[in-house]
Amino acid sequence: MGMRGFFMVAIMLSTLLCYCESEEQLIELSRDELLEIEDQLERLNKSSIKTIKTYYGDIYDCIDFYEQPAFDHPLLKNRKYDFQMKPSSHMAPMVREDKPPKNVRQVSINSGLKGEKCPTGFVPIRRTTKEDLIRAKLFTKSYTSRINSPPTSHHALVYTSDSTKKYNGGGTIASFYTLYNVTDSQYTFGRIKLQNGLDIIQAGWGVNPSVYGDNKTRIFIYFQAGELSCFNTVCPGFVLVDPQPMIDRILRETHPGTFPTWEIGIYIYRDQVTGNWWLQLTKDHDQIGYWPSSIFSGGLKDLATYIDWGGETYSPLGQIGPPMGSGLLLKQDTRYDAYCRELTTINEGHIQEDAKNTKISSIDIDFYLVKDWGFHRDFGHVMTYGGPGPR
Repeated sequence: MGMRGFFMVAIMLSTLLCYCESEEQLIELSRDELLEIEDQLERLNKSSIKTIKTYYGDIYDCIDFYEQPAFDHPLLKNRKYDFQMKPSSHMAPMVREDKPPKNVRQVSINSGLKGEKCPTGFVPIRRTTKEDLIRAKLFTKSYTSRINSPPTSHHALVYTSDSTKKYNGGGTIASFYTLYNVTDSQYTFGRIKLQNGLDIIQAGWGVNPSVYGDNKTRIFIYFQAGELSCFNTVCPGFVLVDPQPMIDRILRETHPGTFPTWEIGIYIYRDQVTGNWWLQLTKDHDQIGYWPSSIFSGGLKDLATYIDWGGETYSPLGQIGPPMGSGLLLKQDTRYDAYCRELTTINEGHIQEDAKNTKISSIDIDFYLVKDWGFHRDFGHVMTYGGPGPR
């Protein structure tokens, strides 16, 4: 290794040592991982031809489709992909006789963009520094190692309970909130999760200072394919196709009890021809991108066997817990309670239907509550969840 490489690794290591986790031991990055981060950053900078700044302060660089981090995945190299790729069929919204709920408004893909998007053949990646990449990789490692591990990880969920069922996808329309009381080593999410064995796909909203260095509410995605895992779009796996920024995007400030209640539509479904798992967001079901079936060695190479909806938090032992949902214990009122409505699944015949045979799960009912309302007038199948966290 030359002098340039030596100094580069030294600088990265010093940054790494400043990354503080309240864990029993620090999760470290190898020298190869640090060199990989440097190489990725250099390629992203070279490939950018346009910058987009959203109303809420996000900065996105328009990257050549073929230079996006997704294609660093060893199973995606030397394969043919097209920035115009679309699923073989479109998952349309369910037709309902009920009227939409009053006093709610959904995020659209154009919100805060003033019509800006990347040129044809380019996709938006949030402006990323070396420190951002290190934080993201460290968080992903720690998250994967402690996922669903009480007492530091908490959830309040509604989940599918029929072990004989398989699913080609699922969806929801989720309310989201601004939550300030989340410290550097904590996170709080509201999301949908699909799983089969060790393979997991998640999408939703959250506050995650460990990754972003702030308390902004943002859209996030996550997948785990066997031993490989990744948050958002700065690591291999998820293929972006939409030219307008959505992943990592800051969502507007919103608080319980104020009108309108703000929501985002989140849908994940498996293409019946390719087996790719597509992500659609917003009320218009905008096709953001997909997780190629080839990255899953088992599990989600087939259908999902489990889906859940709701909240998840993490806090190191000894800390005051972070808020979940709206940050309030349930008031039985969707003006104040965080919710996921129109809980839907896509069955083996690729038919979308309201979720059935669901159950609830909460690790700590003193601080995080969940209620499954079933089918409820204009909200479809709806659940509410949340709480202030341990004090």
